[in-house]
Amino acid sequence: MSVSWIPMRQTATWKRTTGYNQYGEPTTSATTISCRWAGKRRMVRDIHGETVVSDATMNCADAIAVGDILTYDGRDWPVINVMETPDLNGVVHFREVFL
Repeated sequence: MSVSWIPMRQTATWKRTTGYNQYGEPTTSATTISCRWAGKRRMVRDIHGETVVSDATMNCADAIAVGDILTYDGRDWPVINVMETPDLNGVVHFREVFL
């Protein structure tokens, strides 16, 4: 599903954690997604409530989660935080991902 009011003309590779191997390392699956990428710095809170610097922001409709990795322009970006925007029925159609 695309968000009609934000042009999603860029693509990124979404590496989502699917489990862990016998050494405790995460295993991932990779999917190409449509997005809107912006390389802007801002202060955000991570999953532990600590204030950290986010070097980029990505808008998408996919269910990106903290701990996932996004590859854009040849660089891997760990997901720091995700803000969801639900509609009036509570359905999330838009996510702002901080990297």
